[in-house]
Formats: sequence, structure tokens, C-alpha cells
Amino acid sequence: MKARNIIILTALLLVSCYSFGQEVQNFSLREAQEYALKNSAEVKNTKIDNDIARKKIWETTAIGLPQISGTVNYQHQFKVPEMNFGGSSFLKLDPALPAGTPLTSDMVGNTLTLGSNPGQPIKLGLMDNTTMDVTVSQLVFNGGYIVGLQAARVYYQIADQNYQKSQIDIKESIANTYSLILIVENNRAVLQRSLDNITKTLSEMRQINKQGLNEDTDVDQIELTSLNISNAINTITRQIDASYDLLKFQMGVPLEKKIALTDNLDGLIANVDLATLTGKQFNIQSNITFKIMSTQEAFGKLALRKEISNSLPTIAAFYKHTEKLNQAAFDFTPKDILGLSVNVPLFSSGQRTVMVKQRKLELEKITNSKNKAIEGVKLDYTNSKNELNSTFEKYLNEKKNIELTKRIYDKTMVKFREGISSSLDLTQVHNQYLTAQSNFFTAAYNLLTAKNKLDKIINND
Repeated sequence: MKARNIIILTALLLVSCYSFGQEVQNFSLREAQEYALKNSAEVKNTKIDNDIARKKIWETTAIGLPQISGTVNYQHQFKVPEMNFGGSSFLKLDPALPAGTPLTSDMVGNTLTLGSNPGQPIKLGLMDNTTMDVTVSQLVFNGGYIVGLQAARVYYQIADQNYQKSQIDIKESIANTYSLILIVENNRAVLQRSLDNITKTLSEMRQINKQGLNEDTDVDQIELTSLNISNAINTITRQIDASYDLLKFQMGVPLEKKIALTDNLDGLIANVDLATLTGKQFNIQSNITFKIMSTQEAFGKLALRKEISNSLPTIAAFYKHTEKLNQAAFDFTPKDILGLSVNVPLFSSGQRTVMVKQRKLELEKITNSKNKAIEGVKLDYTNSKNELNSTFEKYLNEKKNIELTKRIYDKTMVKFREGISSSLDLTQVHNQYLTAQSNFFTAAYNLLTAKNKLDKIINND
């Protein structure tokens, strides 16, 4: 039993040491955004797409460069074809005749006969043979290849712009979540100060209640307020934890790692330069959505050109060298061949015409989408400017409301302690003060998110 207790105690100590030993990494808003640009999964994937598109350019380029291929063929013939050109003929003398006998015409068929030698057959191939070919080909002209090469570069532009867009999007997301954490942390701090004041007041009222100088309902009312604030603090604490996890998820930080934010809410709000943001001349060509749509339109034009170029001939040159391990007696296969091939599309039953019309319609759709996107970006810019102005005015008003409700609360607290105001009055003005604080933090968050949205539209770093 003692051994078990020692093991449990050792494990608890190890966990405790690990927890205390975890390094807390600090991030300013700018540092958090830069970290996300390097570690966010979304940004990484668009970066990979960008690299793939870059390699696609070389893949397309290589189609028009010299191509070398080699083949090795082994063949076995069960019966090799043969050819016989005939044998030779000769006169044969009867061996019984004495040597030196003169030849006469009447000897033919009797003592002088006709003999022949059969011809030797010639094989027209080999039973087993291995052939090796090396072919070099070069594309001379192809209209689709030229357009495809241009399209590959435009495709890379689209991938690169999508990569830029993912960076802009993640920066906005990080800024919004970073601001949210600062908002809820400040809200919790306000509630904690309120709880401390209420707790102190509750303790004083309980002492007074023991002396019979106030009613139980006054104590209960203040205690109820204290419990409500405690519940609100617990809820906000869980919200803070969830917001930190969200920020780490967006940044690409492991969830078990601890991070801390070094910027403060006042500093972020101080960076909201309303005059500069709303007075800056908007150049729609710097907007990433406009860039992507313009590049897609260029890609659509190239797709149309490629379809039209399919009616042009394709010209290719080639050179082929052949070697055989075994050579037949009669082999007329040339070792070296140099040639030029021309492929001319003559008739496609109207298919090419229909394909061209389809590409034209697709291009028209892209152009319509581009024009709509341009108007949408302009509308977003106008709405974002108006929203920024409205949220800034709302922020200033809510800031004044906090000052007013704080003064009312402080005066009511004094009256309550003097017995002039009731606990219900104190609770009402206290709730009014907390509501003003909540409205202020909401206005501050809306102001920061409106600023982040406008930064995204105008591509403001």
C-alpha cells in the first residue's frame, strides 16, 4: 500500500513539474499573424498549391522540348521462314568406263548421266532475337502547346493569388480572435473588481445585520448580486479558454501549449486611425478579389485561344536508331531513320466549332462574374467605411456611458451605506453599470473588427 502511494505521489509530482515547466510563449498581434503565416494549415496548403503550379509550368514547357525514348524487344519465332534459290547441275560419267574415254553425244543417258546438288536454304530471320531502339522526337509546331504554355503561367498566377488571399484571410481572423480575447479578459477584470466591491459590501451588511440595523432582504439582495457576478465570471473564464484555443488553432500552435498576449486593448484601439483609413483613396486593382477575378478572365481567354488553335496543324520531327543483337542473313531493316510528321485536322463533324462556342460562353460567364465582383468589392468598401464610422461613434458614446453609470453607481453606494438608498436601488444601478461595461466592450470589438475588415479590402498591412 505504501509503495502504491509512493508511485501515485511520484506521478503527481512529475505532472506538476511538467505543468510548471511548460514555457509560455508571448505574442503581440503582429507576431501572432506572422506565426500563423508560417504555421497555419490553410496557408501551408495554398503554399503547396503555389509550388505545384510553379512546377506545372515546367511540365508544360517540357512537352515542347526534345523527348528521348528507348525500347528493348525480344522475340522468338517457332518456325523461321526460309528461301531456296535452287541447286547446281553436272554431267556424271559411268565409272565402269576406262579412264580417258572421249565423250560423245550418244553417251548421254547411257554412260553419261545428269546429276544435281540441292541448294542450301537461306533463313529469312532468326528464331531468337533482341532489338533495341532509341527514338528522339521534337515538337516543331503546335498551336495548343504555345497557348498551353501561356495558360500554365496564368494558372500559376491564380495559385499565387490564392496564396496571397489565404494570408490576408488568416491575418484578419487572427486579428479578430486576438481582439476578442483582450475584450473578454478586460470584461472579466471589470466583473472581478465589481465582485470584490460587492463582496466587501456584503460582509459589511452582514455585520450590520447582526446588530439589527438592516433587513435580511437587503443582505439577500446583495448576496444574489454577488452570485450572479460569480456565475458571469465563470462563464467568461470558459469563454476566454475557448478563445485561446481558437487562436492557437488558427495560428497552428499545438493546443496543449500555453501562450500569452502582450498587446493590450487600449493599444489596439489607439491604432484605429479613422481619418487615414476612411480618407485613403481606394485602388480596386490592389484588392485581392479583383486580382483573382482578372486572372481568371485571362485564363478564360487563353482557354478560348487554345480551342481555336486545335484547328492548326501539328508538326513534329523524329530520329530513330535501331540495333539488333543478332543479324539475319537477309535483313532490310534500316538502322537510322529521320522523319517529319504533319498532322492536319480536316473535318470533325462540327465538334471543334461547338467547343469554341462553349469556351466563348464560359468566358462570358467569367467576365460577368468579374464585373459583379468589382461592384461587390466597391459596395463592401463603402459599407465598411460607413460601418467603421458608426462603430467608432458608438464606441465613444459607450465610453461616456461607462463614466456616467460609474458616477451614478458610486453615489448610490455612498447613499446605500448611509441608509438613504435601498439594496434594490444599489442592485439596479450596479446592473446598469455592468450593462454599460458590456455595451462598451461590444462596441470596442465591433470597432476593431470593422477596422480589420477595411484593412483587408484595401490590402492595408
